[in-house]
Amino acid sequence: VAVEEYYLSPDISTIATAPHDPALHLIPSASLIKLRNIGPTRIREMRANGVSTQILSHVPIDVPSKSCQKINDMLASSIVTSPDRFAAIALLPTSDPKEAANELQRCVTKFKFVGGLLGIKRDGHRLDGVEWDVLWAVAERYKVPIALRPLFPSLAQLPDFAGSAPQSVIFPLITAFHAHHTVSPYQFLHLYASKLFDRFPHIRFLISQFGHSVPPLISRIEPIVNSWPESARPKRKFLEVWQQNIYISTADVLDLASMRALTEQIPVDRILYASNYPFEENSKVLMGELKESGIVGKEEWEGIAWKNAEKLFGLKGAG
Repeated sequence: VAVEEYYLSPDISTIATAPHDPALHLIPSASLIKLRNIGPTRIREMRANGVSTQILSHVPIDVPSKSCQKINDMLASSIVTSPDRFAAIALLPTSDPKEAANELQRCVTKFKFVGGLLGIKRDGHRLDGVEWDVLWAVAERYKVPIALRPLFPSLAQLPDFAGSAPQSVIFPLITAFHAHHTVSPYQFLHLYASKLFDRFPHIRFLISQFGHSVPPLISRIEPIVNSWPESARPKRKFLEVWQQNIYISTADVLDLASMRALTEQIPVDRILYASNYPFEENSKVLMGELKESGIVGKEEWEGIAWKNAEKLFGLKGAG
């Protein structure tokens, strides 16, 4: 069961004209064709890569609530005839918490979507205000996770991380490094410091980018949190939240060394397989290597491969 797999609505133009428009024109045509297709071609590639079910989400873009509704409606109509092959995560507006909550509830109750996708960006976008509690309440009530993923870069952002590189190399830079350039531990630490997990102890987040760079910093984060004044410190311990409320996809785990490190930094039942379709191609090989490596046992491997996803998303027999 692959949990971080992408789709692009045919209604979304790849022509960017305004600075805030997503630079979708940089996606190679072969990948664009795959992104827009939910049908026999995608299913054939899933089968070839050992994937029985994809948890689909739209390429993260910043669009108004009505556009999110249209995208989610189209995604629901595209997968309704293949419920054994696809489940979906709803694209949520990034700047309107109330509308995001309404859209998540609509998609979960009307279409049986299994989560929500909230795009995050680097330019001061904060999710730790109490105005977002309306969204966390819906997610907790319906027991669906919120996926936090960086928004696809806009035209205005390209020089920030691509520098003076020619256009031919910009897209590989985007796919390999933009997410890591955009995401930092601050976003998750702000959520923790806001006492969100005290107010919503059962909220669940699905993150990638190797856990938003949190895992290797846990030994630094814990003493810092313990140094905070007691009045500012959340009641729940940071490590407790990390181990009980957070799930990490393997979309950015590219070798066995990284996989081993991840299994040492978060419980194995919190790690979910992702192939990052159609942007990466080596995940099947890596899962085969993991199975033979001895890093995890048979039950743990099956958990990463499909059982953890079945439990998190409420799927039945998807693997």
